[in-house]
Amino acid sequence: MSFEFESALQNALVQAGLTQRDVRVQHQRFDQMLSFGSTDVQSAMDLRNPDRLVLNYTRVMMGFALFQPRPRNMLMIGLGGGSLPKFCHRHFPGTDITVVEIDPRVIALRDRFEVPPDQHDFRVVQADGADFVAATDDASYDVIMVDGFDADSMAPSLGTQNFYDQCARLLTAGGVMACNLHELDLYFGAYLERIALSFDGEVLGVAARECGNSVVFARRHMGIDAHLPKHLRCPSGMAEQAWAGIEADVHDVLRRARDIRAFA
Repeated sequence: MSFEFESALQNALVQAGLTQRDVRVQHQRFDQMLSFGSTDVQSAMDLRNPDRLVLNYTRVMMGFALFQPRPRNMLMIGLGGGSLPKFCHRHFPGTDITVVEIDPRVIALRDRFEVPPDQHDFRVVQADGADFVAATDDASYDVIMVDGFDADSMAPSLGTQNFYDQCARLLTAGGVMACNLHELDLYFGAYLERIALSFDGEVLGVAARECGNSVVFARRHMGIDAHLPKHLRCPSGMAEQAWAGIEADVHDVLRRARDIRAFA
């Protein structure tokens, strides 16, 4: 079975509700977690501070702010428990955010995870992420964040060469894609090669400190190490407390980008 055929089949099964994806909400001490299966955790929310980014890989994904500190618009593929959409909606005021999620059962849980309601600058769309980017006009987003997983692996349609080509097409000049991958995924190496091909090699991989996640950043029409800040600063509009929660992880991204420059 080809990779592309497997991708199309998986998407059709999800849309028809015929997969074994078990969407569950679990609780552990002060955390509320979204799981696709019996043990895996896709998203987590601190009930005492619902906007805090609990999982390390989500904080690493905020490294996009090094490349686009004031994005005008963002596309997020994969809602999960809404950690990243909530955080960005609150702390990047004025940014227009579109979230695409294929599974209506996940969208139905948005209130339990305190995802904001649809409004003029924030919306959740039920659609296949690959279909959505293919149907969208060119140069529409400053930031694209890809985080679409089921219980076993990333959705196959979000790992094809065509999907990454479409994401590159949709980014404005200097725009950045941040893609959450898993290093134990059978296709991890293939995903990296495809992203590099779509973005002319301007890619940066940063391993998260937990769960084997690796976040890949890719820029369009600009070097991945171009115009890096000399010193980290709290982005305009972000609360200092929120910045303190992600600063160390964003610094990890900056350090890796500087390493690319130093050893180029």
